[in-house]
Amino acid sequence: MHTAAGDLGGKVVEPFDFQQSLNFLGGFGPMSGEQQFERGAITKAIMIEGQTVVFRVGETEEGGVRGKSRLRYELFSEGPLSKSVEDSVARRIAFFLSLDDDVRPFYAIARRDDPKFYPLVERSWGLHQVKFLTLLEISCWAILTQRVQRPIAQRMKRAITEKFGGSLDLDGKTYRAFPDYTKLKEAKPRELLEVTRNQRAMQRLTSLLTAFDELDEDYLRTAPYDKAAARLQKVNGIGEWSSQFILFRGLGRMGKLQTINVRPLSKAIEAVYSPKGKTLEEINSTYGEWSGYWSVYLRASTMSH
Repeated sequence: MHTAAGDLGGKVVEPFDFQQSLNFLGGFGPMSGEQQFERGAITKAIMIEGQTVVFRVGETEEGGVRGKSRLRYELFSEGPLSKSVEDSVARRIAFFLSLDDDVRPFYAIARRDDPKFYPLVERSWGLHQVKFLTLLEISCWAILTQRVQRPIAQRMKRAITEKFGGSLDLDGKTYRAFPDYTKLKEAKPRELLEVTRNQRAMQRLTSLLTAFDELDEDYLRTAPYDKAAARLQKVNGIGEWSSQFILFRGLGRMGKLQTINVRPLSKAIEAVYSPKGKTLEEINSTYGEWSGYWSVYLRASTMSH
């Protein structure tokens, strides 16, 4: 077993509370069963450049200094860990945990303009959005969840991971990594149909894999929002909702909240704002580019810790 370790502390923008990240991830259905939580740390597998790497992230002993989060990672792999793979995994962990998100403007808006919501901010103080781990994973998930119930989508995702991804045993547990593009692009339509048992999902995954090279994650992270959404929507099976979902939950970019974003949260909205609720227009008008974070904190309030 090859190992490496490093510090993520320099990437953290305060306020940040790692325990809030663990709470959110523990209640996040699309990733259920894909990581282990032990003693305030998370252990999870990722595939980078075709190599399966298990990472463990936790706060260091000197962490806990008020106002300062110290995070450290350990990496484990069967093969040697090159500097480029280690750097890629470290960057991916920091992005996955949104360590450099500055949530203070969001907090200021909630405190000033949304007194009914502000107690939810206080309850989840220091929560930074936990994203999907890779662009390919969230793009596949956006396709798999279309017109099927979540347990079926999860079964399809697990089957894809088991057939095309990688695995590594560590401390008596098996960690499975969702395949990266170098592995999944080799999947034949017949094989995708075998694992999904869904003709529509197979066709749309095939379309995604054909176009994935052209999506260009750097472009999607930095291009004007509408242009990034338009590029995603060139893929058969990625429409307006899917592109918004990928841009926010995968890449941390938010346009306006749409009805479909908040429909599953209608009861939570009523609980916060009374039966009259709050309209999407009001939320988008109040929070602007932070409306996505509003939905993350609302979702966090519904999770049992």
